[in-house]
Amino acid sequence: LWLEKNQKNIMYALIAIVLVVAAGWGWNYFKTNSNEKAEKEIYSAQFLFDAGDYEQALEGFEAVISEYGSTNAGNLAKAYAGLCQKNLGNDQEAVALLKAYSGSDNVIAPAILCALGDCYVNMDNNVGAATTFEKAAKPANNAEVAPLYLKKAGLAYEAAGDNASALKVYQSIRDNWFETSIGQSIDKYIVRVQ
Repeated sequence: LWLEKNQKNIMYALIAIVLVVAAGWGWNYFKTNSNEKAEKEIYSAQFLFDAGDYEQALEGFEAVISEYGSTNAGNLAKAYAGLCQKNLGNDQEAVALLKAYSGSDNVIAPAILCALGDCYVNMDNNVGAATTFEKAAKPANNAEVAPLYLKKAGLAYEAAGDNASALKVYQSIRDNWFETSIGQSIDKYIVRVQ
């Protein structure tokens, strides 16, 4: 009896479920297809970037961003475009593009944050640079780059006149990364800001 009374509602609910599943599958198919096309287009721009032709590479990355900006390759194109702008000396444009990149890995994302910090240094935003370098050091958390990012943070704090924060960063390098070359030479920086 209940089924007979609610037959229309049950049918509408089933149709809605089928439509949602079909839309999800279609969107996933579209995203996968778009990402494959974007990866092909980004390759030539990466080649130009590696060759140091930042203006031509920027054009290629911007084309990928405009057409495939919501894909993984489009996201990577934002990072590359920001690096191109940075290398061309356009720090304001670089900041906008580097901030648009979203990643959570512990290699590329920290490197992009470091590039963002470098742009802030060039723009005399030393406090912004220092906090950005510190953010980059956390996910990197390895002896290859973390001490470097932390040293950059300390130098930026010094440039901002915040010796107390610089001292904390330098001591962190000595405490956590002493076995690295930066860690073994950090005492002179500590003495300088004490």
